[in-house]
Amino acid sequence: MKAAVLRNVNNMCLEELPDPTADEGEVVIRVRACGVCATDINMWRGTNDEGTFPFVPGHEWSGDIVEVGPGVNAFAIGDRVVGECTMACQECRNCRGGLPPESCLNIKLYGFGPDTPGAMAQYHKSPIGRLHKIPENVSYEEASLVEPISIAYNGVWRSSGGLKPHDRVAVMGCGPIGMSAVLVCKAAGVPAIAIEPHPDRRQMALTYGAKAAVDPAAGKLVDQIMDLTEGQGASVIVECSGSDNGRASALDIVAREGRIVLIGLGPRETVPMNMNKAVFRGAHIVGSDGSSYYFATPLELMSRKLVDFAQLITHRFPLDGIQEALELGARQAASSKITLVM
Repeated sequence: MKAAVLRNVNNMCLEELPDPTADEGEVVIRVRACGVCATDINMWRGTNDEGTFPFVPGHEWSGDIVEVGPGVNAFAIGDRVVGECTMACQECRNCRGGLPPESCLNIKLYGFGPDTPGAMAQYHKSPIGRLHKIPENVSYEEASLVEPISIAYNGVWRSSGGLKPHDRVAVMGCGPIGMSAVLVCKAAGVPAIAIEPHPDRRQMALTYGAKAAVDPAAGKLVDQIMDLTEGQGASVIVECSGSDNGRASALDIVAREGRIVLIGLGPRETVPMNMNKAVFRGAHIVGSDGSSYYFATPLELMSRKLVDFAQLITHRFPLDGIQEALELGARQAASSKITLVM
């Protein structure tokens, strides 16, 4: 089979690898669509420390089962499926203590190492424990978006404590996860204010249903948000940019008793923030680091067609266009979700 192999920083190769075969409790999937995540781009550029070279990346995918291994009863050849990024052991102390899969002491991350390859390939082998069937009215391309949508959905609905009809939501950073958060808010009937420096992405956010789109680089961010919230500030802030300024300025625009959900990851681990503001405003700050085993909920949302998540995909490439896809993604503002279609 053809596969994209990340051999080292700035060294992505299209190679011929052996076709996988299904072992006990596994299936082989013909990959139909695979998203190019910012994490994939950063591993390729060497701007993060995730991934163990060499490996096949790709953790946002969809496809159909072409082979079923022994002991598999819940899935059959022809089933259309997506897969979680993580696989927990179910045996360690954290798993047995009821913690989420990303807390597993023996966690497996698919698309980040040689022993757990991702789906930037014609075929992908997977244990069934991480798979979900795709609703009939959800396309392969839409289904490949479920991972970033699930992160946004988890942040908006679970980490924040849930939206209320009167909430004033601000989404900071309009990459694919931030755009997904804008769409999730629209589906809930609570249009969000998008905060994004790139003009193309601000326009996209408005197209996707944002109440307004604000340029934080233009200055007077606080004044702009207060004007849009009748002087109260944002009662829910979904911080997806991961930027130093974004994280710090969240405390400037949060309402009294407001909730700040931190999703975006940035290059710095320490960001100067005036924590006195958090105290005086009674702000609730929570990190939202993932959405493992949460795919079933956004898949149900996607099947209801309340909003068009497919519009998140702005660029499509064949598998052999992976280099061009990575280069486009590195330019950020020129695109939203980039997807390999196979």
